[in-house]
Amino acid sequence: MKKFNLIFSVLIILALSAGCLKMMTASESGVVGNCGKSLDYLPINKIQGAWHRSPYDGQDVQCVEGIVTAIDGGGFFMQAPRGDEDPNTSEGIYVDLLAFASVRKGDLVVVEEGTIREYNPAGLGENSLTTTSLRTSKVTVVRSNQPLPSPTILGEGGRKIPDLVIENDVNGNVGISKAVLDPDEDGMDFFESLEAMRVQVNDALAISSVNGYNELFVLADGGRNATGLSQNGVLLLSESDANPERLMVDDAFVSMPDIRIGDVFTAPIVGILGYDFGNYRIMATDKLVFESKNKIDEFTRTELPELTKNQIAIASLNVLNLSHVEDPERVAATAKLISDKLKSPDILILQEIMDDDGRLNSGNTSAVENLGALTEAIRAGGGADYQWFNIDPLQNKDGGVDGGNIRVVILFRLDRGIEILSAPIGSADSENEVIQSHGEVVLTQNPGRIWPNNPAFNESRKPIIAQFRIMDQSFFVIGVHFNSKGPDGPYYGDEQPPARDSERQRIAQAKAVNGFVKDILELDPNAAILVAGDMNDFPWSEAILTAQGNQLENLFNSENRGDWFTYIHEGNAQVMDQMLVSKAMRDRLTYFSPLHLNSVLPGKQQNSDHDPILGIFDFGIYE
Repeated sequence: MKKFNLIFSVLIILALSAGCLKMMTASESGVVGNCGKSLDYLPINKIQGAWHRSPYDGQDVQCVEGIVTAIDGGGFFMQAPRGDEDPNTSEGIYVDLLAFASVRKGDLVVVEEGTIREYNPAGLGENSLTTTSLRTSKVTVVRSNQPLPSPTILGEGGRKIPDLVIENDVNGNVGISKAVLDPDEDGMDFFESLEAMRVQVNDALAISSVNGYNELFVLADGGRNATGLSQNGVLLLSESDANPERLMVDDAFVSMPDIRIGDVFTAPIVGILGYDFGNYRIMATDKLVFESKNKIDEFTRTELPELTKNQIAIASLNVLNLSHVEDPERVAATAKLISDKLKSPDILILQEIMDDDGRLNSGNTSAVENLGALTEAIRAGGGADYQWFNIDPLQNKDGGVDGGNIRVVILFRLDRGIEILSAPIGSADSENEVIQSHGEVVLTQNPGRIWPNNPAFNESRKPIIAQFRIMDQSFFVIGVHFNSKGPDGPYYGDEQPPARDSERQRIAQAKAVNGFVKDILELDPNAAILVAGDMNDFPWSEAILTAQGNQLENLFNSENRGDWFTYIHEGNAQVMDQMLVSKAMRDRLTYFSPLHLNSVLPGKQQNSDHDPILGIFDFGIYE
């Protein structure tokens, strides 16, 4: 009996000990109130799950604990003190407060009850991923001044960042897909698996300057493991690589210093991994510490060849809604760029020249005053005396901002041997033609528009064509500004692969331009033709290849691939501005280059978001 009692006592002690341990574990976890009685608390990783949407979406949950890692105006981020070691499931979540709760960074808190909501930051039904939030009015602080969970290192010494694929397991809507996250291969899944968690980037390299929204793109580990990093320090977009290794950093919790492309960070970037405006982003919580490397000076230094009397320079530039009434300072800065950096090229194809009263929707479409202000500023700054070819569009028929009436304009100077071939000036909706006259191939309108009534150019800029002569040799210049990529889906949108709705119209526009080039070459196979402008697509795209056809060559094919960019979008350096030439024009080429005078600058210092491109052609070859 004594032996039995002894055994029974030991069992009771063990049972009580186990009970105490269980209670201690719950208490240490911060489980309190009703949660303390039931011990039925839900870990964040279960809420997040291994998918893009929480398996608890729309459901009420109880007893969710975490340590507060960052606080904003509507709630706070929290992260589990301990994780489940599953890389597919995030340990962080955003708590959307429905009532005031006094919490501080480092507090161990319990959400006693709340509702899980997948929130679309772009609005219901928009092409955006959702973020998981916990909506509640019942938050209890268990303990304060707790150590924050260690940030997950992105890159060397931590989790490898995918460097090639954005998402290849979903064909349709990510939100309704049942595909389990694949963070080892897919960039989208990698970032989703870290949603709302603390992350850290070591030895970051800036691959963009701070943009107008105080956002910055960086590479981890000095870019050592990036697939598209060029020797001059830009991350190049390619046909098969959208560069998921680029990381956005924003100023949600700290001020954004004047960081520029090429700068290196001397302290780790630490922040919360979030998502908004179609992009995953690191919301830095620690001060950003960096060292300037003066890359801007290297990029913006231009050393153009001196022109001989037989050579002419032709440049193209999107001037970004240029208006002398809205921003006279930018008009002056653009004039200085043309005269000082571009050395007053003989012909300048400008896109996005606005009408005389800017965005005012007055019905006026003339740009005489606007162009006069620009050309006068060029002259005043020591540049050339320019004339222009311009055809005013019909009110609000060429796309862009309402009232702005942007158009493509050709500036030219006549002091270096260029002449204009005489012909009537075309109107907004009149069709230009190419004909044979007195043994010469000429335009019926100079300047004129190419197929302006073609539906391909509805609500979009119409191409302008002009004919010039130098040294008794005629040549054609076509200025274009194809349909914007704006309607296309973001890389990190809900629809995968991203929709390219705008491409269809660009292809149709390219066919129209190429068709006119064919008409010229049918009458004169040796015609010198140049097509240039913001074509809003990449050299390998169907639209650009269609514009080329077999008749034209893209001059970027003669340029080193490491310099293939005229625009930096979300950290991806890319070619959006093209210069296509016929064989006869290509034979005259002596120089071609994009000039990185805008894209590498901080957003608030840019004259435009596009770089100019410039070619030099020698007409003495056929003298």
